[in-house]
Amino acid sequence: MAGPLNGITVIDMSRFIAGPYCSMLLGDMGADVIKVESKKKGEDSRGLIPFAGKGNKKVSLYYTQYNKNKRSITIDFYNPKGIDLLKQLIKKADVLVENFRPGTLDKMGLTKEVLNELNPSLIVTSISGFGQDGPYRNRAAFDCIGQAMGGIMGLTGEPDGSPLLTGTWIADFTTGIYSAFGTVCALFNKQKTNEGQFLDLSLLECVVSLLATAIPNYVESGEIQPRRGNRDNVTGPANAFKCKDGMIYFHAGTDPLFKRLATLMGQPELNENPKYCTADRRMENIFDIEEIVQNWIKEYSTSDAENLLAEAGIPVSKIATVEDVVNNPQIKHREAIVYRDYPGVGKIALPGITVKMSKTPGEVKRRPPTLGEHNVEILSKYLGLSNEEINKLKDEEVI
Repeated sequence: MAGPLNGITVIDMSRFIAGPYCSMLLGDMGADVIKVESKKKGEDSRGLIPFAGKGNKKVSLYYTQYNKNKRSITIDFYNPKGIDLLKQLIKKADVLVENFRPGTLDKMGLTKEVLNELNPSLIVTSISGFGQDGPYRNRAAFDCIGQAMGGIMGLTGEPDGSPLLTGTWIADFTTGIYSAFGTVCALFNKQKTNEGQFLDLSLLECVVSLLATAIPNYVESGEIQPRRGNRDNVTGPANAFKCKDGMIYFHAGTDPLFKRLATLMGQPELNENPKYCTADRRMENIFDIEEIVQNWIKEYSTSDAENLLAEAGIPVSKIATVEDVVNNPQIKHREAIVYRDYPGVGKIALPGITVKMSKTPGEVKRRPPTLGEHNVEILSKYLGLSNEEINKLKDEEVI
């Protein structure tokens, strides 16, 4: 069965995470993603740690995580003939994904006017740190800057500690997901109108969209949400607790869940205690109730505690290491991690298809491409160039 985006062609000129992740999600759902890379060294992330393999056979595992289900073509962007070749690709595409600084496409001669003339139905998904306009338009940004300026870093960490970045690139991933969502929305509109459009995504706005009640509460009351460590913001007990052999996290913050927890602990009278009988009262006395819970759970191993709480219907998990995640039976069953052979390296781990669809499922059809692996295939089958024309482009160092 073909994926839902079968027949859609995406030109991916992006690098690092947000843009490549967006185009990979489209590729996972069946789009033909053509990754256009610099002829000299390829996309920037090909040089980032960690690596698998050795010597000229090694591959960046950073690069592989965001570039499956794509084909790679190399072009010299500083050669006018390279730009002409890029324009030929764009003419036949449905989507162009890029995450250069605003204005970079203009400098390449790919202004909105030129792109509209080349392909009036083209969807251009532009991703940047702060958007295509505004006072910060020209500032550089990475995920960490999005987290810092967007407020999520200020909300993360222990109350008496320093603000912390999240353990992964949450700003980049969120932006990539929003970008893929916006692109699919634009494709849906194109299906009805045959019109293309320009999408403008910024890391900053994508992070701000995640702040939940922190913003309206500040606007309403002037209160700045403090850092709460691992504690839930609105109900409790919901936190990380110490067992005999490690840490466990569970959430018994709602009134029905707390009733189950109190019964499980052999202390049903806690439900009648005016300090703990409702979620808001528990939050007023959160340190007291957490101490009671901690004194109970410290006698159990993480495995025993997880089984006990899960059987009671309370959301719970041992705080997993990456090793735990890789070996998790649910992760294995759902194929959230898949394995593919990479030339000269052997099997590498890749993200599976996250969105499960019953009639038009996504698929990992292609491992991440080697640099320029599909030059001939794309130029001959997609653009219809002859072997003689392709060889001339090679001789002229255009590709």
